[in-house]
Amino acid sequence: MSRTGFAFCAMYMSASIAIWTYASSIAGDPKGTFVLMQIPIVFAHAAAWKLGLLPLMASLPNMVVWALLFLPTLAAIYSIGWAVGLFFEALRPRA
Repeated sequence: MSRTGFAFCAMYMSASIAIWTYASSIAGDPKGTFVLMQIPIVFAHAAAWKLGLLPLMASLPNMVVWALLFLPTLAAIYSIGWAVGLFFEALRPRA
């Protein structure tokens, strides 16, 4: 278990919740709300598009698609945090 990975995930989830909260509070701008809600999953969406997975997701509800794209993004961010933690652990002097 990586504390750095969990810290990165916590920051990502906090930012995602803040973006969703702000997007939900916008009244009268459905396009702006939609665009803001896509920010946390934009890289996973691009990967799914490149892999040709979006047509498979077309019949699913938006929240299910969002969750399907959010979870791999969360795993990738944890992995990045884990690698960063290993890097800084290797730099730490040994006694």
